Amino acid sequence: MSENKELQNNISDTEEKMPVEETIKEKRTKKEKVRKIPKGEKKLRNKNALKKSSFVLVTTIVVVAVLVLINVLTTVLAQRLPITIDATAQKSNTLSDKNINFIKSIDEEVEVIVCASREGYTGSDMVNYAYNTYYVQENSTPYNYFNQTITLIEAYAKHNSNIKIEYIDTQSPSFQKLESESSIDITYGDILVRCTRDIGGKQVTLSDVVVFDDIYVLQDNSGGYSSYYGMSSYSITASNLESALSGAIYTVAASENRKVGFLSTISKSGAADEYITALESYNFEVTEIEGLATASTLENYDLILLVAPTADMTGEELRAIDKFLDNDGKKGKSFLVFGSTGSPETPNLNDFLEEWGIGVEDGIAYETDSSKKSDNYIFLLNAEDDLTKTINNAQKVYISSNNIALSRVYEEKDSRKTHVLLETSETAVVAPKGTDGSYTPPSSEEKASIPVAMVTGDSTYDDNSNDVVSYVGYFSSENLISSEWSSSPAGNMEFAVTATNSISGRSDAVYFDYKITRLSYMNVTDSQINTVRVVSMFVFPILVLIGGIAIWILRRNR
Repeated sequence: MSENKELQNNISDTEEKMPVEETIKEKRTKKEKVRKIPKGEKKLRNKNALKKSSFVLVTTIVVVAVLVLINVLTTVLAQRLPITIDATAQKSNTLSDKNINFIKSIDEEVEVIVCASREGYTGSDMVNYAYNTYYVQENSTPYNYFNQTITLIEAYAKHNSNIKIEYIDTQSPSFQKLESESSIDITYGDILVRCTRDIGGKQVTLSDVVVFDDIYVLQDNSGGYSSYYGMSSYSITASNLESALSGAIYTVAASENRKVGFLSTISKSGAADEYITALESYNFEVTEIEGLATASTLENYDLILLVAPTADMTGEELRAIDKFLDNDGKKGKSFLVFGSTGSPETPNLNDFLEEWGIGVEDGIAYETDSSKKSDNYIFLLNAEDDLTKTINNAQKVYISSNNIALSRVYEEKDSRKTHVLLETSETAVVAPKGTDGSYTPPSSEEKASIPVAMVTGDSTYDDNSNDVVSYVGYFSSENLISSEWSSSPAGNMEFAVTATNSISGRSDAVYFDYKITRLSYMNVTDSQINTVRVVSMFVFPILVLIGGIAIWILRRNR
């Protein structure tokens, strides 16, 4: 009985447990069914996941490649194109628009060789050289004139690929080779400009050099004692880099040489120094003519120059000038005079000028409007003639003192035509020479605009029917070309050089004004540039790549 009962209980327990085991088995079976994926579907899923992962990876790589390419292009463009930002008020670190147009016109290959390493010129080497050689005290900050010089030089190549910039350390064998090849003496800090051109069917290498004195305008800080006690001390007040370098480029690559005969025997000593220096910058070869001017002494020149006459010209000399200007009927010659109230009477010269339509009055142009003068200095106006149209600029100031009053004898006569280049305002009168600022003109004195610079052209035609002109010009005061008016905002020297180029048959040469550094421009050092370059070209793209790979790995393992 007990055994049957025990057996019955076991059977009953077994029956009670069976549904539970069956339920577990069913769940296991269902679970296995859920997990089990057909082989083909599994491959398809893996394939889609791989495609997505590959797409992400490829996209990341493409994005990184594009970023690297953009950074490389940005760097290259910054080095090759003029895309820098000049925040200075006067655009001190930017080439003038007029100069840019000139630079773009150069179609010959030009070498601009800086006789120094770039780091040396913009660093302490140039500062020390300037102090030891020229007693110039220039700061070593990124705002100095030496950095400005390099910034402007490198801008030339960005505007014209024909201009090649090179730096040669004077301690290197390359500089020794350069010295042996050059016919011009060069030293540290000089800028050698070379161009090989076809001249008369031959390849000729022309060279010019821009030296320290050509670029930098110096001011004596020693209070006038430097010459007595050896206390020399100078500071740089302006940069003439644009005019000096473009003048050198023009000389070797673009200009036709013009020969100037300077009548030094009857010209005031030193009065033309600044003007002659400016002319030489533009391929004018100036030679002194000593003694009397004769047909034989004038025949090899293109222009004859007389500044602040110390004596009247003789009739024989003026006949030689007249023959020179006629040039056997071919014209194409020029005679230019800068007058002076300090000169003796010159009746012969005045009569000659009158024949050319230029009347020289016995008095000076006196400004009655106090707002248009300063002591004996009066402000002059550009008459905007065709001969000087390239410098019609309202921002320029023309100023001079002791201007001999001129008059237009005729406007046109036969083949001759007169041009007024500079004049006073309409409130000027003719006053006696030597008149000071306290002069009160008579009430009957007529006020009018008075010419102070005139040019007359005598035209003919060459065998090809081209217009060829001989010019006679008269500027009423040597003060117009004084060194005190050679920098901005005075445009005197620019005006005189431009007029001289025009009457010499060269209208493509221009004069560029001085530049002054300002402390308001943004400066980025070489180390900062390198840091930005490394971060933008390498660090940032690598971080993007790492991020892309990390995302790919995470998605692949899901």
